[in-house]
Amino acid sequence: MRFLALGPLQTAALAVLTAGTVIALYFLKLRHRRVFVSSSILWRRVLDERQSHSLWEKLRKIISIVIAVTIALLIAMSLARPEMESLTGKNERVVVVLDTSPTMNTHTADGQTRWRHAVDRARVLLKTGGPTTEFRVVDTSGETSSAFTTDRGEARKLIEQMSPRSAEPQFPKVDGDSQVFFVSDGVALHDFPSFVKRVSVFEPAENVGITAFEIRSIPSTPLGYEAYLEVQNFGKPAAAGITISGTGGQRITRTVRLSRNEVFKEAFDLSGFGGGGVRATIQSKDDALSVDDVAFAYLPIKRRTRTLLVTRGNNSLETLLKLDNYVELLKTDPANYRESPNIDAYIFDRFAPPTPPLRPALIIGAPTAAWLRPANGEVRKPEITTWSENHPVMQYVSVHDVSIERAALIDPANLTVIVASKQTPLIVASEKPKWVMLTFDLDASDFPFHVGFPVFVENVLAWFNREQLALRGSPGNVEVPLAGAQIRTMDGKVIPSEHQLGKTVFQANEPGLYAATQDEARIHVAVNLANRAFSDVNRSVFKDDK
Repeated sequence: MRFLALGPLQTAALAVLTAGTVIALYFLKLRHRRVFVSSSILWRRVLDERQSHSLWEKLRKIISIVIAVTIALLIAMSLARPEMESLTGKNERVVVVLDTSPTMNTHTADGQTRWRHAVDRARVLLKTGGPTTEFRVVDTSGETSSAFTTDRGEARKLIEQMSPRSAEPQFPKVDGDSQVFFVSDGVALHDFPSFVKRVSVFEPAENVGITAFEIRSIPSTPLGYEAYLEVQNFGKPAAAGITISGTGGQRITRTVRLSRNEVFKEAFDLSGFGGGGVRATIQSKDDALSVDDVAFAYLPIKRRTRTLLVTRGNNSLETLLKLDNYVELLKTDPANYRESPNIDAYIFDRFAPPTPPLRPALIIGAPTAAWLRPANGEVRKPEITTWSENHPVMQYVSVHDVSIERAALIDPANLTVIVASKQTPLIVASEKPKWVMLTFDLDASDFPFHVGFPVFVENVLAWFNREQLALRGSPGNVEVPLAGAQIRTMDGKVIPSEHQLGKTVFQANEPGLYAATQDEARIHVAVNLANRAFSDVNRSVFKDDK
């Protein structure tokens, strides 16, 4: 509490006013009532005592005035809290910025971490300045930003509550009129104002880290997957033990020796793994940073799709589906079509039921149905001009040289156009109800004879029912393209989330595997550090600071 915080001149004026008031009150005389005493004996005795004690009476009066003035001045100064640089030091503002980058978790030679040393340096900074010096504590993750305060205890408490985060750091906005100290190892943040005073906690360290990890599908093998892993050594030559493990107890182990800055890259076959979470870990001697020693991914569960083909006859399509090991094929003609709860997906060849099925459907030939877009004519020999390579059904599918004799002209409003010509969409998709439609017959195109057609059908069935590969994200704010989803960790713990513009956003402070669910929809998200800028713990601009 500062109260008035007076300057030197104001303090002197207050002291003079206080002392003058006390002295004036002390000498204020009261008018006494006159009383006549007739006896001279009594007055003689009073005069004798006054003469014998006159010196003491004078001293007592002076001492009494001094004590009264001193007490009054002490009270006035305690309320006014004067600020005089010669006594209290210069009134200043100090901003302490602590680097909360992942590299601050790097262990040092004394068994502590760079972060622990940063906390100690920050506590020392709080001891500088005078009683009126104001301090502000800020971090680089955007989670902590205090107001200016003279309460050092409050600032110390705030520092103790802070910790490094795995999110991308950013230097906060600070006022150039204040003294700004940046306590950091100088690894993750190189860009900050020139007026900032650097306080280094950097110390060289050994580290081997995972810089990339993902599960990828194999185009030549239906439901075949491989795990791609990158490991880099950022210290002296070291041996690293690599382990890739699945939820079913499957394991792949490897030991590699890496020289300084050497990168190990390999794709591991996951044919022996069941579906579920996959974890990659590395171990190396004297490794100083653990957050980049683990990474996560998700392997879709492999199961056969029970598919009903409704057609009047299409031998090439039927043969293709029969040869697919992950399709359990049933067949019927349009006259005998009945919707069944035991079906995972439908393929309607030049036919569509009057109402949409409860399960997803691949529709070929733009048939007439109330729930589909009506054909407004026909386009002869449409040329493919655009296609969406990022859509799941188009992975590893090339259509630039597909020839089409004729296609229906439809309105693509509220549909996802996957492949199109200048005149009409050729492949469109709907989310609710979920279906994919080709606006041309297979007999009127050479698409079935292209190597990408079996992959296309497999992609469509996978998009309908099978689990997808996990989305990849970095620690920090993670967006999931699923509105109103609930976010859980793999052990079932619910993570707080927000809903923004058709997406779900949650905070992932550490690497991990998360699942977003909304009704029957499920999306997995693999959050990994996998960042060379963080794993290279010796790439510091503070390296030469003392």
